[in-house]
Amino acid sequence: MTWQRAGDLGLWGGLAFLVLAEGGSRSDPYWLIGGCAAFLAVAVLLRRTWPMIALSAVILPETAIIGATMNTTSGTPIALMPAISAFAYLAGRRNTQLRPFVALTSGSLLLLLLLRVLLSRGVVVADSVLGWLAVVLLALVLVVMPWLIGRYRAQQALLATAGWERAERIEREQRLEINQVRLRERSRIAEDMHDSVGHELSLIALRAAALEVDADLPERHRHAATELREAAATATERLGEIIGVLRDAEAQAPVVPSDESVAELVERAAASGLVVRLVQEGAAEPSPMVDRAIHRVVQESLTNASKHAPGAEVVVTLTRAEDEILVKIGDTGPTRAVADTVPSTGSGLAGLTERVRLVGGTLTAGPRAAGGFEVLARVPRGGGRPEPVIDVRSATADERDVVRRRARRGLITALLVPAGLAAAIGVIALGYYLVAGYNSVLRPAQYDALRIGQSFAEVETVLPRMQMLDPPRERAVERENWTCRFYRPGRPFSTNYAYRLCFENDRLIAKEVVRTGSVQPTIEGTPVPEGEETR
Repeated sequence: MTWQRAGDLGLWGGLAFLVLAEGGSRSDPYWLIGGCAAFLAVAVLLRRTWPMIALSAVILPETAIIGATMNTTSGTPIALMPAISAFAYLAGRRNTQLRPFVALTSGSLLLLLLLRVLLSRGVVVADSVLGWLAVVLLALVLVVMPWLIGRYRAQQALLATAGWERAERIEREQRLEINQVRLRERSRIAEDMHDSVGHELSLIALRAAALEVDADLPERHRHAATELREAAATATERLGEIIGVLRDAEAQAPVVPSDESVAELVERAAASGLVVRLVQEGAAEPSPMVDRAIHRVVQESLTNASKHAPGAEVVVTLTRAEDEILVKIGDTGPTRAVADTVPSTGSGLAGLTERVRLVGGTLTAGPRAAGGFEVLARVPRGGGRPEPVIDVRSATADERDVVRRRARRGLITALLVPAGLAAAIGVIALGYYLVAGYNSVLRPAQYDALRIGQSFAEVETVLPRMQMLDPPRERAVERENWTCRFYRPGRPFSTNYAYRLCFENDRLIAKEVVRTGSVQPTIEGTPVPEGEETR
Protein backbone atom coordinates (compact mmCIF):
# COMPACT_ATOMS: atom_id res chain seq x y z
CA MET A 1 0.00 0.00 0.00
CA THR A 2 1.36 3.38 -1.00
CA TRP A 3 1.41 6.41 1.25
CA GLN A 4 -1.24 8.01 -0.94
CA ARG A 5 -3.64 5.12 -0.48
CA ALA A 6 -2.87 5.04 3.22
CA GLY A 7 -3.81 8.71 3.42
CA ASP A 8 -7.05 8.04 1.57
CA LEU A 9 -7.90 5.23 3.95
CA GLY A 10 -7.11 7.37 6.98
CA LEU A 11 -9.26 10.25 5.71
CA TRP A 12 -12.16 7.95 4.97
CA GLY A 13 -11.81 6.26 8.34
CA GLY A 14 -11.89 9.54 10.25
CA LEU A 15 -14.94 10.87 8.41
CA ALA A 16 -16.76 7.51 8.51
CA PHE A 17 -16.17 7.31 12.28
CA LEU A 18 -18.22 10.48 12.75
CA VAL A 19 -21.06 8.95 10.75
CA LEU A 20 -20.94 5.71 12.75
CA ALA A 21 -20.75 7.54 16.07
CA GLU A 22 -23.71 9.79 15.31
CA GLY A 23 -25.75 7.00 13.74
CA GLY A 24 -25.19 4.73 16.73
CA SER A 25 -26.20 7.39 19.24
CA ARG A 26 -29.32 8.25 17.23
CA SER A 27 -30.17 4.62 16.35
CA ASP A 28 -30.29 5.48 12.68
CA PRO A 29 -31.07 2.63 10.25
CA TYR A 30 -28.12 0.66 8.95
CA TRP A 31 -28.88 1.50 5.32
CA LEU A 32 -28.51 5.21 6.12
CA ILE A 33 -25.19 4.73 7.91
CA GLY A 34 -23.85 2.44 5.19
CA GLY A 35 -24.98 4.77 2.44
CA CYS A 36 -23.23 7.75 4.02
CA ALA A 37 -20.03 5.70 4.44
CA ALA A 38 -20.21 4.64 0.78
CA PHE A 39 -20.63 8.24 -0.40
CA LEU A 40 -17.64 9.22 1.72
CA ALA A 41 -15.54 6.50 0.05
CA VAL A 42 -16.50 7.78 -3.40
CA ALA A 43 -15.64 11.34 -2.40
CA VAL A 44 -12.23 10.33 -0.99
CA LEU A 45 -11.31 8.40 -4.15
CA LEU A 46 -12.36 11.21 -6.53
CA ARG A 47 -11.10 14.22 -4.59
CA ARG A 48 -7.85 14.53 -6.59
CA THR A 49 -9.01 13.95 -10.15
CA TRP A 50 -12.64 15.16 -9.93
CA PRO A 51 -12.88 17.44 -6.87
CA MET A 52 -16.30 18.88 -7.75
CA ILE A 53 -17.78 15.38 -8.18
CA ALA A 54 -16.26 14.43 -4.83
CA LEU A 55 -17.94 17.44 -3.22
CA SER A 56 -21.22 16.50 -4.90
CA ALA A 57 -20.96 12.99 -3.45
CA VAL A 58 -21.32 14.37 0.08
CA ILE A 59 -23.29 17.58 -0.33
CA LEU A 60 -26.22 16.07 -2.25
CA PRO A 61 -26.91 13.22 0.24
CA GLU A 62 -26.73 15.67 3.15
CA THR A 63 -29.16 17.95 1.31
CA ALA A 64 -31.64 15.09 0.97
CA ILE A 65 -31.19 14.14 4.65
CA ILE A 66 -31.77 17.70 5.86
CA GLY A 67 -34.82 18.13 3.64
CA ALA A 68 -36.36 14.89 4.90
CA THR A 69 -35.61 15.20 8.63
CA MET A 70 -35.86 18.92 9.42
CA ASN A 71 -38.67 19.77 11.87
CA THR A 72 -39.04 16.11 12.87
CA THR A 73 -38.89 14.69 16.38
CA SER A 74 -35.83 12.57 15.55
CA GLY A 75 -33.68 15.58 14.60
CA THR A 76 -31.34 16.09 11.64
CA PRO A 77 -28.12 14.04 11.15
CA ILE A 78 -25.14 16.35 10.67
CA ALA A 79 -22.23 13.88 10.57
CA LEU A 80 -21.54 14.71 6.90
CA MET A 81 -21.04 18.42 7.66
CA PRO A 82 -17.29 18.09 8.49
CA ALA A 83 -16.82 16.08 5.28
CA ILE A 84 -18.61 18.78 3.25
CA SER A 85 -16.31 21.48 4.65
CA ALA A 86 -13.21 19.36 4.02
CA PHE A 87 -14.11 18.49 0.44
CA ALA A 88 -15.19 22.07 -0.26
CA TYR A 89 -11.70 23.21 0.78
CA LEU A 90 -10.07 20.53 -1.40
CA ALA A 91 -12.30 21.49 -4.34
CA GLY A 92 -11.16 25.10 -3.98
CA ARG A 93 -7.50 23.99 -3.92
CA ARG A 94 -7.74 21.77 -6.99
CA ASN A 95 -10.44 23.42 -9.11
CA THR A 96 -10.66 27.20 -8.91
CA GLN A 97 -13.43 27.45 -11.51
CA LEU A 98 -16.29 29.47 -10.07
CA ARG A 99 -19.18 28.32 -12.24
CA PRO A 100 -19.21 24.60 -11.30
CA PHE A 101 -19.09 25.45 -7.60
CA VAL A 102 -21.87 28.03 -7.86
CA ALA A 103 -23.99 25.60 -9.87
CA LEU A 104 -23.50 22.84 -7.29
CA THR A 105 -24.21 24.95 -4.22
CA SER A 106 -27.16 26.84 -5.69
CA GLY A 107 -28.63 23.62 -7.08
CA SER A 108 -28.31 21.93 -3.69
CA LEU A 109 -29.99 24.82 -1.91
CA LEU A 110 -32.85 24.91 -4.40
CA LEU A 111 -33.26 21.15 -3.99
CA LEU A 112 -33.41 21.61 -0.22
CA LEU A 113 -36.07 24.32 -0.56
CA LEU A 114 -38.15 22.05 -2.82
CA LEU A 115 -37.87 19.15 -0.36
CA ARG A 116 -38.83 21.43 2.53
CA VAL A 117 -41.97 22.62 0.77
CA LEU A 118 -43.02 19.16 -0.42
CA LEU A 119 -42.23 17.10 2.67
CA SER A 120 -43.07 19.56 5.47
CA ARG A 121 -46.82 19.29 5.22
CA GLY A 122 -48.73 20.92 8.00
CA VAL A 123 -45.97 23.50 8.41
CA VAL A 124 -46.52 27.06 7.25
CA VAL A 125 -44.66 27.77 4.03
CA ALA A 126 -43.15 30.88 5.57
CA ASP A 127 -41.63 28.73 8.32
CA SER A 128 -40.10 26.48 5.68
CA VAL A 129 -38.65 29.50 3.88
CA LEU A 130 -37.13 30.92 7.06
CA GLY A 131 -35.66 27.53 7.94
CA TRP A 132 -34.21 27.32 4.46
CA LEU A 133 -32.64 30.78 4.82
CA ALA A 134 -31.04 29.63 8.06
CA VAL A 135 -29.54 26.67 6.18
CA VAL A 136 -28.25 29.07 3.49
CA LEU A 137 -26.46 31.11 6.16
CA LEU A 138 -24.99 27.89 7.55
CA ALA A 139 -23.87 26.87 4.05
CA LEU A 140 -21.97 30.14 3.67
CA VAL A 141 -19.90 29.23 6.71
CA LEU A 142 -19.51 25.48 6.15
CA VAL A 143 -19.29 25.33 2.34
CA VAL A 144 -18.58 28.67 0.68
CA MET A 145 -15.97 29.87 3.17
CA PRO A 146 -13.83 26.67 3.01
CA TRP A 147 -14.01 26.70 -0.79
CA LEU A 148 -12.86 30.33 -0.97
CA ILE A 149 -10.04 29.64 1.48
CA GLY A 150 -8.94 26.69 -0.65
CA ARG A 151 -9.12 28.83 -3.77
CA TYR A 152 -6.98 31.49 -2.14
CA ARG A 153 -4.44 28.88 -1.07
CA ALA A 154 -4.32 27.58 -4.65
CA GLN A 155 -3.60 31.08 -5.92
CA GLN A 156 -0.87 31.48 -3.31
CA ALA A 157 0.72 28.25 -4.49
CA LEU A 158 0.41 29.46 -8.08
CA LEU A 159 2.17 32.69 -7.13
CA ALA A 160 5.01 30.80 -5.47
CA THR A 161 5.41 28.48 -8.46
CA ALA A 162 5.25 31.39 -10.86
CA GLY A 163 7.91 33.18 -8.84
CA TRP A 164 10.36 30.28 -9.18
CA GLU A 165 9.58 29.95 -12.88
CA ARG A 166 10.18 33.66 -13.40
CA ALA A 167 13.47 33.44 -11.49
CA GLU A 168 14.62 30.55 -13.68
CA ARG A 169 13.58 32.45 -16.79
CA ILE A 170 15.48 35.54 -15.66
CA GLU A 171 18.55 33.40 -15.03
CA ARG A 172 18.29 31.91 -18.53
CA GLU A 173 17.88 35.39 -20.01
CA GLN A 174 20.97 36.58 -18.14
CA ARG A 175 23.00 33.66 -19.46
CA LEU A 176 21.72 34.38 -22.98
CA GLU A 177 22.62 38.04 -22.63
CA ILE A 178 26.14 37.13 -21.49
CA ASN A 179 26.53 34.87 -24.52
CA GLN A 180 25.33 37.65 -26.80
CA VAL A 181 27.84 40.06 -25.26
CA ARG A 182 30.59 37.54 -25.85
CA LEU A 183 29.53 37.10 -29.47
CA ARG A 184 29.48 40.85 -29.99
CA GLU A 185 32.95 41.16 -28.49
CA ARG A 186 34.23 38.38 -30.67
CA SER A 187 32.72 40.14 -33.67
CA ARG A 188 34.46 43.39 -32.73
CA ILE A 189 37.78 41.56 -32.39
CA ALA A 190 37.29 39.99 -35.80
CA GLU A 191 36.52 43.34 -37.37
CA ASP A 192 39.58 44.93 -35.80
CA MET A 193 41.80 42.10 -36.96
CA HIS A 194 40.42 42.28 -40.47
CA ASP A 195 40.68 46.07 -40.66
CA SER A 196 44.22 46.32 -39.29
CA VAL A 197 46.17 43.08 -39.65
CA GLY A 198 44.43 41.97 -42.82
CA HIS A 199 45.03 45.30 -44.48
CA GLU A 200 48.71 45.29 -43.55
CA LEU A 201 49.18 41.70 -44.75
CA SER A 202 47.57 42.64 -48.03
CA LEU A 203 50.03 45.50 -48.44
CA ILE A 204 52.95 43.20 -47.63
CA ALA A 205 51.80 40.71 -50.24
CA LEU A 206 51.31 43.49 -52.76
CA ARG A 207 54.82 44.90 -52.21
CA ALA A 208 56.36 41.46 -52.28
CA ALA A 209 54.69 40.81 -55.63
CA ALA A 210 56.17 44.06 -56.95
CA LEU A 211 59.63 42.97 -55.87
CA GLU A 212 59.04 39.56 -57.39
CA VAL A 213 58.73 41.03 -60.91
CA ASP A 214 61.44 43.68 -60.48
CA ALA A 215 64.10 42.90 -63.16
CA ASP A 216 66.77 44.94 -61.39
CA LEU A 217 66.88 42.54 -58.42
CA PRO A 218 69.02 39.45 -58.41
CA GLU A 219 67.33 36.08 -58.85
CA ARG A 220 67.77 35.07 -55.23
CA HIS A 221 66.15 38.32 -54.06
CA ARG A 222 63.17 37.79 -56.37
CA HIS A 223 62.89 34.21 -55.07
CA ALA A 224 62.86 35.57 -51.50
CA ALA A 225 60.15 38.05 -52.50
CA THR A 226 58.12 35.12 -53.89
CA GLU A 227 58.45 33.27 -50.59
CA LEU A 228 57.49 36.44 -48.73
CA ARG A 229 54.37 36.88 -50.90
CA GLU A 230 53.37 33.25 -50.41
CA ALA A 231 53.91 33.54 -46.65
CA ALA A 232 51.76 36.69 -46.54
CA ALA A 233 49.03 34.92 -48.52
CA THR A 234 49.21 31.94 -46.14
CA ALA A 235 49.00 34.27 -43.15
CA THR A 236 46.03 36.05 -44.70
CA GLU A 237 44.28 32.72 -45.24
CA ARG A 238 44.91 31.61 -41.65
CA LEU A 239 43.74 34.98 -40.41
CA GLY A 240 40.51 34.45 -42.32
CA GLU A 241 40.07 31.11 -40.57
CA ILE A 242 40.62 32.73 -37.19
CA ILE A 243 38.19 35.50 -38.06
CA GLY A 244 35.61 32.88 -39.01
CA VAL A 245 35.92 31.41 -35.52
CA LEU A 246 35.74 34.73 -33.70
CA ARG A 247 32.98 36.37 -35.71
CA ASP A 248 29.27 35.84 -35.28
CA ALA A 249 28.03 33.19 -37.69
CA GLU A 250 25.43 35.56 -39.15
CA ALA A 251 27.82 38.51 -39.53
CA GLN A 252 29.88 39.14 -42.64
CA ALA A 253 33.45 40.37 -42.59
CA PRO A 254 34.09 43.91 -43.81
CA VAL A 255 35.61 44.11 -47.29
CA VAL A 256 36.37 47.84 -47.39
CA PRO A 257 39.22 49.84 -45.85
CA SER A 258 38.58 51.20 -42.39
CA ASP A 259 39.25 54.78 -43.53
CA GLU A 260 36.66 54.84 -46.31
CA SER A 261 34.63 58.08 -46.36
CA VAL A 262 30.88 58.40 -46.81
CA ALA A 263 31.39 59.84 -50.30
CA GLU A 264 33.51 56.84 -51.30
CA LEU A 265 30.93 54.50 -49.82
CA VAL A 266 28.12 56.11 -51.82
CA GLU A 267 30.23 56.04 -54.97
CA ARG A 268 30.96 52.34 -54.48
CA ALA A 269 27.24 51.61 -53.91
CA ALA A 270 26.32 53.52 -57.07
CA ALA A 271 28.92 51.57 -59.02
CA SER A 272 27.29 48.33 -57.86
CA GLY A 273 23.98 49.37 -59.46
CA LEU A 274 22.14 51.13 -56.59
CA VAL A 275 20.42 54.39 -57.62
CA VAL A 276 21.87 56.65 -54.94
CA ARG A 277 23.12 60.22 -54.70
CA LEU A 278 24.86 62.13 -51.95
CA VAL A 279 23.96 65.64 -50.75
CA GLN A 280 26.59 67.24 -48.49
CA GLU A 281 26.22 70.44 -46.51
CA GLY A 282 28.84 72.06 -44.29
CA ALA A 283 32.53 71.34 -43.92
CA ALA A 284 33.04 70.65 -40.21
CA GLU A 285 35.14 67.56 -39.56
CA PRO A 286 33.74 65.05 -37.05
CA SER A 287 35.83 63.11 -34.60
CA PRO A 288 37.08 59.69 -35.78
CA MET A 289 34.54 57.80 -33.62
CA VAL A 290 31.66 59.90 -34.93
CA ASP A 291 32.92 59.52 -38.51
CA ARG A 292 32.97 55.71 -38.21
CA ALA A 293 29.47 55.72 -36.66
CA ILE A 294 28.10 57.86 -39.51
CA HIS A 295 29.82 55.61 -42.05
CA ARG A 296 28.24 52.55 -40.38
CA VAL A 297 24.75 54.13 -40.46
CA VAL A 298 25.03 54.95 -44.18
CA GLN A 299 26.47 51.52 -44.99
CA GLU A 300 23.71 49.59 -43.19
CA SER A 301 20.98 51.87 -44.60
CA LEU A 302 22.19 51.38 -48.16
CA THR A 303 22.36 47.64 -47.60
CA ASN A 304 18.78 47.60 -46.32
CA ALA A 305 17.59 49.73 -49.24
CA SER A 306 19.16 47.36 -51.77
CA LYS A 307 17.52 44.35 -50.10
CA HIS A 308 14.09 45.65 -49.16
CA ALA A 309 13.49 48.43 -51.73
CA PRO A 310 14.82 47.17 -55.08
CA GLY A 311 14.69 49.81 -57.79
CA ALA A 312 14.17 52.66 -55.35
CA GLU A 313 16.02 55.96 -55.53
CA VAL A 314 18.09 56.61 -52.41
CA VAL A 315 19.20 60.05 -51.25
CA VAL A 316 21.91 60.40 -48.59
CA THR A 317 21.96 63.83 -46.98
CA LEU A 318 25.03 64.56 -44.82
CA THR A 319 25.01 67.85 -42.89
CA ARG A 320 28.20 68.77 -41.02
CA ALA A 321 27.27 71.60 -38.68
CA GLU A 322 29.52 73.12 -36.03
CA ASP A 323 27.81 71.37 -33.16
CA GLU A 324 26.39 68.16 -34.65
CA ILE A 325 26.50 65.85 -37.61
CA LEU A 326 23.17 64.93 -39.19
CA VAL A 327 22.79 62.15 -41.72
CA LYS A 328 19.51 61.21 -43.39
CA ILE A 329 19.05 58.27 -45.72
CA GLY A 330 15.68 58.07 -47.48
CA ASP A 331 14.36 55.92 -50.30
CA THR A 332 11.28 56.22 -52.52
CA GLY A 333 10.07 52.67 -51.94
CA PRO A 334 10.48 49.52 -54.02
CA THR A 335 9.60 49.62 -57.71
CA ARG A 336 10.02 45.87 -58.12
CA ALA A 337 8.67 42.95 -56.15
CA VAL A 338 10.73 42.08 -53.09
CA ALA A 339 11.89 38.46 -53.11
CA ASP A 340 10.46 36.32 -50.32
CA THR A 341 13.88 34.78 -49.74
CA VAL A 342 15.54 38.06 -48.77
CA PRO A 343 17.10 37.35 -45.36
CA SER A 344 16.30 39.74 -42.54
CA THR A 345 17.29 39.21 -38.91
CA GLY A 346 15.75 42.44 -37.70
CA SER A 347 18.89 43.31 -35.73
CA GLY A 348 20.42 45.81 -38.15
CA LEU A 349 18.54 48.88 -36.94
CA ALA A 350 18.98 47.80 -33.31
CA GLY A 351 22.73 47.60 -33.89
CA LEU A 352 22.76 51.03 -35.54
CA THR A 353 20.82 52.53 -32.64
CA GLU A 354 23.35 51.13 -30.17
CA ARG A 355 26.29 52.32 -32.29
CA VAL A 356 24.92 55.88 -32.47
CA ARG A 357 24.01 55.89 -28.78
CA LEU A 358 27.57 55.00 -27.80
CA VAL A 359 28.83 58.27 -29.39
CA GLY A 360 26.10 60.35 -27.70
CA GLY A 361 23.65 60.52 -30.60
CA THR A 362 20.15 59.39 -31.42
CA LEU A 363 18.72 57.41 -34.33
CA THR A 364 15.17 57.17 -35.61
CA ALA A 365 13.84 55.04 -38.43
CA GLY A 366 10.44 54.48 -39.98
CA PRO A 367 8.26 54.84 -43.06
CA ARG A 368 7.93 58.24 -44.73
CA ALA A 369 4.61 59.95 -45.33
CA ALA A 370 5.33 60.23 -49.06
CA GLY A 371 6.30 56.59 -49.30
CA GLY A 372 9.49 54.69 -48.74
CA PHE A 373 11.67 54.47 -45.64
CA GLU A 374 13.92 56.94 -43.84
CA VAL A 375 16.76 56.67 -41.32
CA LEU A 376 17.82 59.80 -39.43
CA ALA A 377 20.85 60.02 -37.12
CA ARG A 378 21.95 63.01 -35.05
CA VAL A 379 25.39 62.87 -33.45
CA PRO A 380 27.44 65.57 -31.66
CA ARG A 381 30.37 66.52 -33.86
CA GLY A 382 32.92 65.71 -31.18
CA GLY A 383 30.99 62.79 -29.73
CA GLY A 384 29.45 62.70 -26.27
CA ARG A 385 28.40 60.57 -23.36
CA PRO A 386 26.03 57.73 -24.29
CA GLU A 387 22.39 58.31 -23.53
CA PRO A 388 21.14 56.04 -20.75
CA VAL A 389 19.30 52.96 -21.93
CA ILE A 390 15.60 53.14 -21.11
CA ASP A 391 14.70 50.36 -18.75
CA VAL A 392 11.76 48.66 -20.42
CA ARG A 393 9.55 46.85 -17.99
CA SER A 394 9.86 43.14 -18.59
CA ALA A 395 6.98 40.79 -19.31
CA THR A 396 8.06 38.73 -16.30
CA ALA A 397 7.36 41.60 -13.91
CA ASP A 398 3.99 42.19 -15.55
CA GLU A 399 3.02 38.55 -15.19
CA ARG A 400 4.15 38.51 -11.56
CA ASP A 401 2.03 41.58 -10.83
CA VAL A 402 -0.97 39.94 -12.50
CA VAL A 403 -0.59 36.83 -10.34
CA ARG A 404 -0.24 38.97 -7.22
CA ARG A 405 -3.35 40.94 -8.06
CA ARG A 406 -5.26 37.71 -8.56
CA ALA A 407 -4.08 36.42 -5.21
CA ARG A 408 -5.11 39.65 -3.47
CA ARG A 409 -8.51 39.53 -5.15
CA GLY A 410 -8.85 35.94 -4.02
CA LEU A 411 -8.16 36.90 -0.41
CA ILE A 412 -10.59 39.81 -0.54
CA THR A 413 -13.19 37.55 -2.12
CA ALA A 414 -12.66 34.90 0.54
CA LEU A 415 -13.39 37.46 3.25
CA LEU A 416 -15.99 39.75 1.74
CA VAL A 417 -18.16 37.48 -0.39
CA PRO A 418 -19.44 35.28 2.44
CA ALA A 419 -19.90 38.31 4.67
CA GLY A 420 -21.79 40.14 1.91
CA LEU A 421 -23.97 37.15 1.12
CA ALA A 422 -24.70 36.59 4.80
CA ALA A 423 -25.63 40.25 5.24
CA ALA A 424 -27.86 40.18 2.15
CA ILE A 425 -29.62 37.01 3.23
CA GLY A 426 -29.97 38.37 6.76
CA VAL A 427 -31.56 41.57 5.47
CA ILE A 428 -33.93 39.58 3.26
CA ALA A 429 -34.87 37.26 6.11
CA LEU A 430 -35.40 40.16 8.51
CA GLY A 431 -37.49 42.01 5.96
CA TYR A 432 -39.63 38.96 5.31
CA TYR A 433 -39.99 38.39 9.05
CA LEU A 434 -41.15 41.97 9.59
CA VAL A 435 -43.58 41.84 6.66
CA ALA A 436 -45.04 38.59 7.90
CA GLY A 437 -45.09 39.89 11.47
CA TYR A 438 -47.06 43.01 10.64
CA ASN A 439 -49.46 40.97 8.49
CA SER A 440 -50.13 38.39 11.22
CA VAL A 441 -51.46 40.80 13.87
CA LEU A 442 -54.82 39.91 15.41
CA ARG A 443 -55.90 42.88 17.54
CA PRO A 444 -56.96 42.10 21.13
CA ALA A 445 -60.45 43.49 20.46
CA GLN A 446 -60.84 41.19 17.48
CA TYR A 447 -59.60 38.25 19.51
CA ASP A 448 -62.04 39.01 22.34
CA ALA A 449 -64.91 39.21 19.86
CA LEU A 450 -64.35 35.65 18.67
CA ARG A 451 -66.69 33.02 20.19
CA ILE A 452 -66.31 29.31 20.53
CA GLY A 453 -68.47 27.49 18.00
CA GLN A 454 -68.20 30.08 15.24
CA SER A 455 -67.65 28.70 11.77
CA PHE A 456 -64.30 29.08 10.06
CA ALA A 457 -65.89 31.29 7.43
CA GLU A 458 -67.08 33.74 10.09
CA VAL A 459 -63.73 33.76 11.88
CA GLU A 460 -61.75 34.13 8.66
CA THR A 461 -63.30 37.55 8.00
CA VAL A 462 -61.36 39.06 10.93
CA LEU A 463 -58.17 37.00 10.64
CA PRO A 464 -55.02 38.63 9.19
CA ARG A 465 -53.64 37.49 5.84
CA MET A 466 -50.66 35.62 7.29
CA GLN A 467 -49.94 33.50 10.33
CA MET A 468 -47.18 33.95 12.89
CA LEU A 469 -43.83 32.76 11.52
CA ASP A 470 -42.32 31.41 14.74
CA PRO A 471 -45.32 30.04 16.65
CA PRO A 472 -44.76 28.58 20.16
CA ARG A 473 -46.28 25.20 19.27
CA GLU A 474 -44.28 23.40 21.91
CA ARG A 475 -45.91 25.44 24.71
CA ALA A 476 -49.45 24.25 23.98
CA VAL A 477 -50.90 20.80 23.49
CA GLU A 478 -52.48 20.27 20.11
CA ARG A 479 -55.10 17.55 20.16
CA GLU A 480 -55.72 15.12 17.35
CA ASN A 481 -57.83 16.42 14.44
CA TRP A 482 -57.25 19.99 15.55
CA THR A 483 -55.91 22.60 13.16
CA CYS A 484 -54.36 25.44 15.12
CA ARG A 485 -53.24 28.88 14.01
CA PHE A 486 -51.10 31.42 15.82
CA TYR A 487 -51.32 35.22 15.57
CA ARG A 488 -49.59 38.18 17.17
CA PRO A 489 -51.48 40.66 19.34
CA GLY A 490 -49.17 43.47 18.22
CA ARG A 491 -46.20 44.36 16.03
CA PRO A 492 -43.09 42.11 16.10
CA PHE A 493 -40.77 42.31 19.14
CA SER A 494 -43.41 44.22 21.12
CA THR A 495 -45.21 41.41 22.97
CA ASN A 496 -44.31 38.25 24.83
CA TYR A 497 -47.46 36.23 24.06
CA ALA A 498 -49.48 35.02 21.08
CA TYR A 499 -53.06 34.03 20.28
CA ARG A 500 -53.84 30.44 19.36
CA LEU A 501 -57.03 29.56 17.53
CA CYS A 502 -57.87 25.88 17.01
CA PHE A 503 -60.45 24.54 14.59
CA GLU A 504 -62.12 21.18 14.17
CA ASN A 505 -64.63 20.39 11.45
CA ASP A 506 -64.49 24.07 10.39
CA ARG A 507 -65.58 25.23 13.85
CA LEU A 508 -63.64 27.27 16.38
CA ILE A 509 -63.29 24.98 19.37
CA ALA A 510 -60.50 26.63 21.35
CA LYS A 511 -58.78 30.00 21.82
CA GLU A 512 -56.02 30.75 24.25
CA VAL A 513 -53.08 33.00 25.07
CA VAL A 514 -49.69 31.27 24.79
CA ARG A 515 -46.44 32.57 26.17
CA THR A 516 -43.69 33.18 23.56
CA GLY A 517 -40.79 34.04 25.84
CA SER A 518 -39.39 33.28 29.26
CA VAL A 519 -41.47 35.97 30.96
CA GLN A 520 -45.05 35.32 31.98
CA PRO A 521 -47.30 37.06 29.41
CA THR A 522 -49.12 40.20 30.50
CA ILE A 523 -52.18 41.57 28.69
CA GLU A 524 -52.83 45.27 29.33
CA GLY A 525 -51.08 44.97 32.70
CA THR A 526 -53.13 41.98 33.91
CA PRO A 527 -51.34 38.62 34.37
CA VAL A 528 -52.91 35.83 32.38
CA PRO A 529 -52.32 32.22 33.43
CA GLU A 530 -50.53 30.21 30.73
CA GLY A 531 -52.78 27.79 28.95
CA GLU A 532 -56.04 29.61 29.76
CA GLU A 533 -58.63 28.26 27.33
CA THR A 534 -62.08 29.49 26.44
CA ARG A 535 -64.63 27.04 25.17
